[in-house]
Amino acid sequence: MENYSHPSWIEIDLAQLRKNFSIIRDYIGRSLFCLPIKANAYGHGLCAIGKAAQEAGIDYLGVAHLQEGIQLRKAGITLPILVLGAIHEDQIHDLIDYNLEFTISSKFKAQLVAEKCKERGVKCRVHLEVDTGMQRTGVRPDTALGLFPYLQSLENLEIVGIYSHLATADRPQDPLTLKQIEAFQNLISDPVFNDAVLIRHLANSGGTVYFPESHLDMVRPSLVTFGYLPDPCPGSLQGIAPCFSLKAKVSFFKVVKPGEGVSYGHSFVTPKQTRIVTIPVGYGDGYRRSLSNKGSVLIRGKRFPICGTICMDQFMVDVGDEEVYVGDEVVLIGKQGNEEITLKEIAELCETIPYEILCLLNERIPRIYTNGIMPKEIFFRSMSEMSSRQNLHS
Repeated sequence: MENYSHPSWIEIDLAQLRKNFSIIRDYIGRSLFCLPIKANAYGHGLCAIGKAAQEAGIDYLGVAHLQEGIQLRKAGITLPILVLGAIHEDQIHDLIDYNLEFTISSKFKAQLVAEKCKERGVKCRVHLEVDTGMQRTGVRPDTALGLFPYLQSLENLEIVGIYSHLATADRPQDPLTLKQIEAFQNLISDPVFNDAVLIRHLANSGGTVYFPESHLDMVRPSLVTFGYLPDPCPGSLQGIAPCFSLKAKVSFFKVVKPGEGVSYGHSFVTPKQTRIVTIPVGYGDGYRRSLSNKGSVLIRGKRFPICGTICMDQFMVDVGDEEVYVGDEVVLIGKQGNEEITLKEIAELCETIPYEILCLLNERIPRIYTNGIMPKEIFFRSMSEMSSRQNLHS
């Protein structure tokens, strides 16, 4: 945590995250555990989560691109890091310098990498990506049969793994996943791979949960690791829970007469005299504007509706006749008392998926890492504010 006060924050419970690691480790058995932490670790904080994963004995980290890998190396992360996105020629030297594993899916890229490695007298560790149905990146299985021997012939490449990505594994009844698994298994059982020692990996979160036959040598569960289980979910994964909460403090209070418009465009008009409080979070922080007049927050263990249009830096909440003070804790995602606002609820209101909600919450909101309890400096600051505001509303 930075040494300054900020009226909103994201709280990451590292104790719960470690529990999630342990449950998944038991569930996948002998398979290696690759934790994808691209997009700022799905909003949880790239380097902090990388360090937590390293301390917990996670085997691999997955990132989307070079810059994320560099950030992790500069933060002291020594785990194997696989860059899952396509690489470009001007990135090759940095990929080598920062000891990052990466994907090759064409002879052209293989030649470029091999030449630059030869110039520097080094070897690169690479993975061959195969497209079994995603239609995004990777070579088709029949092309992979010809490309793999070529990669083996390049003395400056060490082929570490072969992988594909499942397109519909979060829908266990969808037949495409079984077709993809079959296509991948047929490929790696071809005699061309007989003498190769490779990490075979295919399972994302959905594959990890629903398709044990896709676990192979390594799994890549992301959202499940961060605590968001699909429904239905195997009983052996019970105990996994979110480690992420989005919180703020009430920044302003006022009594508003009936018939008054609130926020831009006056999309909400008070039906009666009510109390309106302001929350210092907005779409500039990545909190979705589409939650205007639809979302809700928790204050003092009770749920209150967002009223009016969400602004860039703040939004308003109608608390009716309830007693709410400036400085009170507000939960936008997470639990307070017996109430909870889930990530799934937010995503459904925004007509999107949980991944997007998490990834859009940007670095303007500081992350606070706890071990299941509020850090002392936050607790004492909150107590001090509470004692000084008992009769203060703004």
